[in-house]
Amino acid sequence: HKLIANLGPEPLSADFDTDYLFTVARKRKTAIKNLIMDSRVVAGVGNIYANEALFRSGIRPRRSCRRVSRAEIRTLSCSIKQTLCDALDAGGTTIRDFQSVDGSQGYFKVNLRVYGREGLPCTTCETPIKRITSAQRQTVYCPKCQS
Repeated sequence: HKLIANLGPEPLSADFDTDYLFTVARKRKTAIKNLIMDSRVVAGVGNIYANEALFRSGIRPRRSCRRVSRAEIRTLSCSIKQTLCDALDAGGTTIRDFQSVDGSQGYFKVNLRVYGREGLPCTTCETPIKRITSAQRQTVYCPKCQS
């Protein structure tokens, strides 16, 4: 359909893998977080899940996507899939007043390692979580765990 013709692959589909993401990353001049949030590259990775997947991968959000190695891209593509699966299993992430169509709330919020934790100690190394603005979005990361 023409409304979805320009969308990238769904992150949980077989079309989204290391080779695909690495190839796309080498053609772009942008930060890795901006790349994975671009719906033309991959559909459905929102701000919360991008922050969490990058943390799980140990990749700093503002790093140029061209400077992310193939091994790191492999870890990132797996982290995106796992983060989304974990969130789905928990019913999503309820922030503020969001509710599902049936009125239920998602419980992935209790698993957030960086999102919404600015200034709090990293759950891995206890370094305070930093917040920056990148592409007009709140971006949070651990300066020690993510390079």
